[in-house]
Amino acid sequence: MKVKWTQEAERNYNDTLDYWDERNGSFSYSDKITKALIDLEKEILKDPYALSYYNKDLNIYRRTILKGKFLVYYKVDKEKNIIEIRHFRSSKQEPLF
Repeated sequence: MKVKWTQEAERNYNDTLDYWDERNGSFSYSDKITKALIDLEKEILKDPYALSYYNKDLNIYRRTILKGKFLVYYKVDKEKNIIEIRHFRSSKQEPLF
């Protein structure tokens, strides 16, 4: 399988990094977010269903990183052999489900 990000998810991720860089005056927290996402991608490549919440109506999975501070929503397309990251959000934002 391969992990692919939608444009919206990438934009949300980059906006989040920009926010934390500006707020903290350093890249250290952004680096932490990036490392957590890299680790998450490795985990979902091994088993996309483990430790995830599934919404049947939306056909989407949700995982958290950094002790629940950020949410990653993704779809699994077995036919195309792709895991598509659809949304990246702060847990303080209204959840999609």
